[in-house]
Amino acid sequence: MNIGLIQRSLREVWFASLAMSGIVFGITALFCYAMPRVQARFAQRSFIPQGVRQFRDAIFGGVDSTGANIAEIAYAIAWSHPLVLVPILTHAILVQTRVPAAEVERGTVDVLLALPVSRWNLYVSETVAWLLTAIVTLGAMYGGAYFGSMFINPDIRAVATPDWGRLAMVLANLGLVYMVVGCVASFFTTIIDRRTWAVLCTLVLTLFSLLVSFLYTIDPALEFTKSMRFLSILDYYKPLAILRSGDWQLRDMGILASTAFTLWIVTGIIFARRDITTT
Repeated sequence: MNIGLIQRSLREVWFASLAMSGIVFGITALFCYAMPRVQARFAQRSFIPQGVRQFRDAIFGGVDSTGANIAEIAYAIAWSHPLVLVPILTHAILVQTRVPAAEVERGTVDVLLALPVSRWNLYVSETVAWLLTAIVTLGAMYGGAYFGSMFINPDIRAVATPDWGRLAMVLANLGLVYMVVGCVASFFTTIIDRRTWAVLCTLVLTLFSLLVSFLYTIDPALEFTKSMRFLSILDYYKPLAILRSGDWQLRDMGILASTAFTLWIVTGIIFARRDITTT
């Protein structure tokens, strides 16, 4: 990798990364403050409507939430809700669709590729810069959860605060989901010379992946979508299972890691070999 290239990339994405991190921090803090209160009210009633339970289990990737305590359910929802996941995954897409598609659109790719570095050097440097910003964004999510928990009603705080070590394990699982989406975005931006189309393709594929896990769980009439569950990234993201057991979901995390690594290698090979020009 090249330090100069990393610095160049960070100069281009630092503002967007900080802005997105602030959004992630704020949304996560609000969810982690509000959801324990909601779950505490359900616990007092000792009754959860079947529709609510079904939708909740769909958010958890089909994991049964029966027997989980207030903190486990509240923080699993807060860390699985689309309003939380969307800005995080959006950050991966925005950063990873810059090179080379955005450079082609701006007409600067010829200058970039004329630098005395190999394409693999450029590719690895861009990846390192992306991962550095990812640490900030994902760290903002963890910090938002801790900040929001500080304002939980003291009367329920003892049962509404998660095990922070287990929540860090959930963060690692989510980080691998983030990496898969980022590598998909990098793949599309390498084979498509227009950033808009690369972003659109990644968004469509990501939204489809998120939607699949909901369909077969919510409506029995959509049972046929169960055969496509392996395409859903949420099927490999198990916050509730981790918070309840404290065990690493090694199979799911291994699938995510191997998928991200395979996409990264394939994209790197294409980037190193294809003709890229502004004309």
